[in-house]
Amino acid sequence: MSANGLDDAIYAASKELRGRGAPEPDVLFLMATGVDLLGTSYEVTWRLPLESVAGAPRCWRGLTLLAAETRTTCFWFLEDAPGDPQTGNAPAQDELPWARGFPCWLAACSGATVCVHTSAGYALPADDGVVRAGGLALVRDHINLSGGTPLFGLGESRLGPIFPDQTRVHHEGLRLLALRHGERLGIPLSEGVAACTAGPSIATRAERAFYARAGAHIAVQGLAAPLLAAAHAGLSCLALVAVIDADGETALESQLAAADSLAPALQDLLFALGPELGALARELREDPL
Repeated sequence: MSANGLDDAIYAASKELRGRGAPEPDVLFLMATGVDLLGTSYEVTWRLPLESVAGAPRCWRGLTLLAAETRTTCFWFLEDAPGDPQTGNAPAQDELPWARGFPCWLAACSGATVCVHTSAGYALPADDGVVRAGGLALVRDHINLSGGTPLFGLGESRLGPIFPDQTRVHHEGLRLLALRHGERLGIPLSEGVAACTAGPSIATRAERAFYARAGAHIAVQGLAAPLLAAAHAGLSCLALVAVIDADGETALESQLAAADSLAPALQDLLFALGPELGALARELREDPL
């Protein structure tokens, strides 16, 4: 038994998935935005509720892991940021630090080399206007302002280094692919730095100004855990954010509706990226960074 419990949970879960016929993934789609739309683009070939999977943390047990296979590539799909609106992605009091990053380690242990994460975030005030509300943003770097990390206590884990190189987690090649397909499809894309914040709350004006002065262009809740887990697990990430306006006066329902309105464009982009994501995932498996 490992000292931290993560390795035991991942090995138990991956063994059970193999026993239940789970296809080995090339790419993990971890989706907080647009998850309901993928069924219209990819044909699901395998599914398993995580409720009964050994090792799955409680926060994931109400969700279902889906797989879709093409001739050359296997994609895993899972909804991110589990939790009800009252707690958002804030961890439960008895939750282990690594729990929210569990799917990244599970996918990497099962063969994946690429993680595509989708979410919604707030545009921050900036003179340069690099990232604007009403479009999609590609995260080229991040600042962890959440006050937590899923890597706490993983010094004895064999699933990755305790100090992973986060300069490589945001894969430039993945962003270039997305930019090229976005231009072809007429989908406006921008690149920016994400402030990874804790929720649930809408940032104050002072907080948004602080995030901007720190170098961020968008604020995203719940993004720190999957990015840190992906870095530890050795996954290359493409993080896409549906950017909404949050001036502190807009009702939450309106903000959610604004994020949903960007979901079709996000779906088109992800579907167009599929074949090249698979090819890049296989290249990374053969020649990791």
